[in-house]
Amino acid sequence: MAELDRQAALDIGHDPGRVILNARTFQREHELVVELQALDAYKSQLIATVSHELKNPLTAITGYLEILDSSESLDPTSRSAVGAMGRGAARLTRVVEDLLLLSKVGDPHQRMIAAEVDVKRVVDEVTDLVAVTASHKGLTVAVDVPTHAVTAWGDAVEIDRLVTNLVSNAVKYSRDGRRVDIRLRRDGHRIVIEVADEGFGIPEEDRARLFEEFFRSSHPEAAQQPGTGLGLAIVKRIVERHGGEIAVASELGVGSTFTVSLPSALEPSGSAG
Repeated sequence: MAELDRQAALDIGHDPGRVILNARTFQREHELVVELQALDAYKSQLIATVSHELKNPLTAITGYLEILDSSESLDPTSRSAVGAMGRGAARLTRVVEDLLLLSKVGDPHQRMIAAEVDVKRVVDEVTDLVAVTASHKGLTVAVDVPTHAVTAWGDAVEIDRLVTNLVSNAVKYSRDGRRVDIRLRRDGHRIVIEVADEGFGIPEEDRARLFEEFFRSSHPEAAQQPGTGLGLAIVKRIVERHGGEIAVASELGVGSTFTVSLPSALEPSGSAG
């Protein structure tokens, strides 16, 4: 009996120790979460601030380069140099615009004013936008959309960028002479957008990081394509901001399919308000 009493006393003595240890562990985990949230907020603010500071000088540079390019007194060598500077400035401007959009759609304090968005019209316009590039690569771009309007509930500019990034990537990472399929359908109270290509495919080890900012594929052919690694990060944030979902299926040498579902205008998402 004495042994049982002794063991019971030991167990009782251990319990407060476990409680204190668990409390300290929980507190430390909470502190780490707060620190990570603060770091993420600082990173977002830094990106937004730097991008704003770059935008105005770039606008001035681009404007003066356009004036120079229109001058009839430029010799061929100077005109070629101005053209090269203009292309560089345009590329930097696109990077800055992507950074600003990334900051905006990733900021939970940036309230979205949602409305009905005709996604069928968006798909048609984006298809027209990439038609020249696709033609140069000998790509077939097949579009399968309903005859009637398919409306999502969200921000028109952001949904346009979402579709543009997915379709542009499909065209960019497809080998010449292949095919890109764009499909749009309604599925209950959701609309579904699918963009499939017959491109390089995505290595399995890259898929976990595919939607990270600045991530570039390790695939040699894909790595040769120009880009900042922001396109899919922007897509993911827009999808999440609209209360949607995104999935990717890919096979090396065969191609990739990106599938996005968004709230239909029939049933607005509470997060879109």
